[in-house]
Amino acid sequence: MADTSPRFQAERRALGKIQVHLEFQQTLLRRVRMAAAADNLSYADFVRKAVGLPCAKIQRPRISLSFSEQDLERLARRYGQPADQPSVLKRCVMNEIHQRLGNAHDAPSL
Repeated sequence: MADTSPRFQAERRALGKIQVHLEFQQTLLRRVRMAAAADNLSYADFVRKAVGLPCAKIQRPRISLSFSEQDLERLARRYGQPADQPSVLKRCVMNEIHQRLGNAHDAPSL
């Protein structure tokens, strides 16, 4: 009996996709990044839109980062927090970026 749950169906559709990596010269890549940001799109969605492919509206704007154990230790020292509490360090990183670049209308969401 096949699973018909929405999650299973989404995973099934994803299996049929082919991932392609595009390499651009540095100057063109920078222009793609700037244009994507101006259009409030991810880089991939900007390219998809540019070549006439559909792209999904950003549901939750986010940046994904991977932290090694050494990264967590450095962040813990920087913020005076325990290295074994990544959620606390995440909040500290978000607050610092908000202080550097944000304004009253862009309060960080946790």
